[in-house]
Amino acid sequence: MTEFSAWVAASDEITRHSIGDSFYLALFTGQRQTDRIAMRDESKVEGRHAFRQSKTGELVDIKEAPQLTARLNAARARAKEIKLRLQLDVVPPEFVINEDNGQPYDENAYRHWVTTTRTLAAFGFLDRDSPQAAIARAERLADALTAALLVVFKPYPIEEDQDKSIRARMVDGRNRALADWMAAQASRDSNGDEAAWRLKPCPSLFFINGSGELDRKHDQDLRDTRVMLLDRAGCDLLTICDITGHSYKSAQTIVKHYRARNAARADAGIDRLVLQVRKEGMV
Repeated sequence: MTEFSAWVAASDEITRHSIGDSFYLALFTGQRQTDRIAMRDESKVEGRHAFRQSKTGELVDIKEAPQLTARLNAARARAKEIKLRLQLDVVPPEFVINEDNGQPYDENAYRHWVTTTRTLAAFGFLDRDSPQAAIARAERLADALTAALLVVFKPYPIEEDQDKSIRARMVDGRNRALADWMAAQASRDSNGDEAAWRLKPCPSLFFINGSGELDRKHDQDLRDTRVMLLDRAGCDLLTICDITGHSYKSAQTIVKHYRARNAARADAGIDRLVLQVRKEGMV
């Protein structure tokens, strides 16, 4: 949620609210990027949200979460402002509207702004900067990071035939080195003053993947995030599939892949184990 909030805040701060709108749709509907860009509300019932999946043609009809309702109400108000500003004939019926032309995004424009807002969220927005200067700083730092990778990762070599446990330690080392590099840039640019930030950096949007390479969180990850939030809320797989439109198999794969990362669930499981062995006679 920290990463989600930082990314949405960065989008809103540069008045690219449409990216945040799309992210809210992702978090609360679990739909693919293509479907969110073209999404219109097809429900005739207040308090519900209906939309059709492009891949399956299936109509998904779900209860609308209050957080999503608030965001979409704001999006509709902004769409009316865009209509007036651009002198459009009608208000676009889609939820996610490109502020530049008042139309749904094409994939290239959407991808550009997703990348720009992610980079801004990762490196932060200094209070002294204009939006343009903040974007320029973030993109400059992203380029500098790419150029510095060989030096930053040199103490943590990864080889093709490396033992898995050694590789895992190297990946962990690279993640720490990445975090240290980004923290150093943030401290330098803010002079160590926390009050210097309009938006504090969210460096975890950049990370080292299992192959040891620099990676970034992606818009498409939010579909998996939606599944895992429902799982953590105690929903069974059938309920998750009813809400998101996933197949049972794909939802099961997502849960199986991510569930082990839920430390709170594991801790609760250990607590239940302790109680159970006591019941079984272990003092």
